[in-house]
Amino acid sequence: MFESSFLLAIKAILINVLVPLIPGILFIWIFFGTKFKGILLYILARAVGTGVVAFSLFNLQFIRFGIGMWEYFTIVGILLVAFIAIMYFKKVAIKEYFKTLKMHCKISEIKESYVSINKIQKIIVRWGAILGLGMILLSLIRSTHLPTYADDSFYNRNGPALNIYQDGWVKMFGEKTEILGRGRLGYPIYVPMYKAVISDFMWWFNDTYINLRQCLAFLALLLFVIKITRDKTKNIFYTILPVIGICWLPLVFFHAGEWYMELPSAVFSVLTIWAFWKFLEEKDYSYVALWILLWSIVWQIKNDGFVVYFPWIVISFLIILWMRKHLSEFFSWWVKSTKSLWSSVFYVIWFLLPFLIIRAIHHIWLNPVATTEWGVGISKVVHREIFSQFPPIFTQLDNYSVVLIPISLIIYVLYMQRKNLNKLFLALSWWAIFVIFTLAFLLTENYMRVMNQTTVNRVFTMCFLMILAFSGILLHKQHDE
Repeated sequence: MFESSFLLAIKAILINVLVPLIPGILFIWIFFGTKFKGILLYILARAVGTGVVAFSLFNLQFIRFGIGMWEYFTIVGILLVAFIAIMYFKKVAIKEYFKTLKMHCKISEIKESYVSINKIQKIIVRWGAILGLGMILLSLIRSTHLPTYADDSFYNRNGPALNIYQDGWVKMFGEKTEILGRGRLGYPIYVPMYKAVISDFMWWFNDTYINLRQCLAFLALLLFVIKITRDKTKNIFYTILPVIGICWLPLVFFHAGEWYMELPSAVFSVLTIWAFWKFLEEKDYSYVALWILLWSIVWQIKNDGFVVYFPWIVISFLIILWMRKHLSEFFSWWVKSTKSLWSSVFYVIWFLLPFLIIRAIHHIWLNPVATTEWGVGISKVVHREIFSQFPPIFTQLDNYSVVLIPISLIIYVLYMQRKNLNKLFLALSWWAIFVIFTLAFLLTENYMRVMNQTTVNRVFTMCFLMILAFSGILLHKQHDE
């Protein structure tokens, strides 16, 4: 029995890794060539690959395709043909692409960085590494041994996914009780579709192993944060700080094993903020197409992605460009850059528009809990009573009190380095999202989600995750402008 369970777990892990990774790598190669390499390629490819699989399968439903292994291999085949064609016309040897698959880890540099820090920092690094590895191990054990148990996971994710898996496809038109996997229509259907195709590879809908997607997303986030912080600071102490902050957050362990969509939304938001930041740092315009691609995916993870996460990241970016007096220059380049412009148009058409069309046809509003006829849920009164809940939320030991220490330090450092606009953007995007969520609770019927201590903790946890992901870069003092 143990052997069967172990082999089944290994099978589930491999499927959850490879199914999105293969089309993701092909997609990255097609649109970005050999730009991304090593662990960064794998992280981006798996994140983008989940979107490529789910969104492409959704689009195929307009012409009555199924959802399963054969449809998946059809998508991979189309990507492979497109990749071969582009490689042929660009006259790039296949070995150049294969080089991007190699991962390089210079142990000597890590040892040198560890030796150079003081004794207290060494203790923190060792403790942080144990904390991070422990959290990953516990999340993996939970995702391979405990079934789904949260109401939202059942109702919004597992129910539609099971229906899609059993039906073999997604009905797009008809009665509202029949379409989109018969799920909660206000939510995007892509996550249940992804779960359905994974279940087809597993040959059954397993309520335990299906949660591996969340655990792997959490692992990818930690690896990504370590990678970008290490590349920027070259300091192992500052590299491990974000890991400690993220693992210390409340609810992170819960979200790493349950199908609530706040964690994936935060992960894609971190990737998007990083793409913006890399553009500000390097003036590399290929990152423009990357953040539009990530935006088109994060929008469809949860409605918050469209109304909160991405728009306010973009607004923060535009504010920084305006402060640097580069706003007109940016838009002028974008219009003139044929490759980036047409790539961006394709991302919007393929990833963003199809579900918008279905929403419009069936009159599905963005806010599934709205109480007004026009679907926004703006209240007639300002719900100031939510602020009575803020002291216990932010001061209880089992909530955010410990995390507020590094965040306060980050705010202080940013004030002292306020002329460093690149660093300011990393914090401004987080602050904007935090404020918008607060206003959503203050001005809409969602204020009850603060009073009963439900949604508020989830969204604030992910807001803090976003700032802590860049904490090592923000606190490192040797990279000021």
